[in-house]
Amino acid sequence: MKARLHCVAVVLMLWMGSSRFGEGTANPGIVVQITRKGLEYAHQYAIAILKKELSTITVPNLSGHFRIRWVGSVSYDFHSLQIHQFVLRNSDLSLLPKQGIRAALSNNYMSMSGNWKVKKAFITLQGTFDLSMDGISISISLNLGKDQSGHPTVSVTHCSNSIGQVRVHISGSLSWIINLFHQRIEKSIKKTLEQKICETVRKSAASNLMPYLQSLPVTTTIDQISGIDYRLVENPQVSSEDLNVFFKGEFFSQSQRSPVPFDAPALMLPQQYDHMVYFAVSEYVFNTASRVYYQAGRMNVTITNEHLKRLRTLAAKDSAKKWRKQNGKPNCMNSGSTPLTTMLLCYSSNFLLPLLQGPLNLPMQLNTNMLQALVPQLSKLHRNMQVELEASPESEPLLMFTPGNVTLTPVMNIQAVALLPNSTERKPLFQFRVKTNVSISISMNSSRIVGSVTEASKLELELNHSSVSYINMPLMNAILNYYALNTIYPSLNAKLEEGLPLPLPRDTFLKNMDLQVHKNFLLLGADIN
Repeated sequence: MKARLHCVAVVLMLWMGSSRFGEGTANPGIVVQITRKGLEYAHQYAIAILKKELSTITVPNLSGHFRIRWVGSVSYDFHSLQIHQFVLRNSDLSLLPKQGIRAALSNNYMSMSGNWKVKKAFITLQGTFDLSMDGISISISLNLGKDQSGHPTVSVTHCSNSIGQVRVHISGSLSWIINLFHQRIEKSIKKTLEQKICETVRKSAASNLMPYLQSLPVTTTIDQISGIDYRLVENPQVSSEDLNVFFKGEFFSQSQRSPVPFDAPALMLPQQYDHMVYFAVSEYVFNTASRVYYQAGRMNVTITNEHLKRLRTLAAKDSAKKWRKQNGKPNCMNSGSTPLTTMLLCYSSNFLLPLLQGPLNLPMQLNTNMLQALVPQLSKLHRNMQVELEASPESEPLLMFTPGNVTLTPVMNIQAVALLPNSTERKPLFQFRVKTNVSISISMNSSRIVGSVTEASKLELELNHSSVSYINMPLMNAILNYYALNTIYPSLNAKLEEGLPLPLPRDTFLKNMDLQVHKNFLLLGADIN
């Protein structure tokens, strides 16, 4: 059986020494908890790798002299020694809080063979031999910590082994001569192998396991705007039931990093052990992402003629045609009690479409003349000027996790400006404050957390200031809601579908995943694939 190295990385997180809880660091954004079930799974792969490594031990040739009473001194040489089988029968991992984790392998077996040669003067005798060792015990303690860069580290803090019975079977001409000093041969091979076993364990940890743990990302680039910091903020901690690994889990700007003005909440993980591993992802992680994109101006939107042309296409081809075919012309008079979707279709049919598909079949233009249905006074004050709508959040919108729910309550300011002809000046016309409440569905794939907007409340508009006396608020509300449903929310979903990468070593993937929403954090349970 060929073991996958990523499973051993999990075991290393379990084979660790003691570490202090809380080193004056801030709360982590992500906590990874490995359960007993994960321990047992990873343990099997660790044993397979250890078995393979021990089977490759090179035993040096053994040579020397031995005095036989009636023959005198003879020289011997045991060479071409090769291990054929290394059987690890019993193994156990013990979680020792504040002391570490110990791996104990007992009652193991090994067999090997080689050639022998004995020389006395000009006489040379030779043959083969088979050797078996039973009752081999190995004890290993590993310490998992972190370096200054936040990478995980591993070191062997203790290794010891003992070999029980050693049996040598000699074959060849006059093999009885070798049997006269077989105890010396057995003792020499036993001493050599006891040294080699722990050398192999330490070499494997340094050359295979340490580089693999170092593949755990410290920072991951999300795009040109942001990256995420996955440094370990303190040493991993072991309890009697699991191991906890603490990651910073903070988004940062690619152009300029700055301290986050809010702290991650303390995470109280429930006692659940059905899965091999649990990821507790704080709302802090997502809110630091929101902060980065807000400061980069990526949440600001300017609605221009191009945006409104796309709105025309949606209104013309989808909503209005379907509504007219099924229901006829809607009644827009009672807008106060009309459902949001009906209101949108109503104004799409009675307002947008006549403007877009009138007798002259003019292309849609966002200008003061066209907006006279919304603001009758506008075309008189500023005749036939282009208009743009500038939308920006008042602050970074923050996700809120409550049991079973993920919500977002953004507050936007939308300002209409007229582009004065033959000038770069932009004249403010009116400004709205817009609020809504968005519910988000969170799920995960084999390596990422993904999401989508599942429900959004109707936009609530509040007029902040205006240079005109009257604005048709119901109509403005309907148009902005339509734009949000057909443009803003699909764009948000596209970003949410890109997902948040989880801190996993290379070639590590998850399966049998489920997700729970708790206060302040998501709890993602999974098994290792």
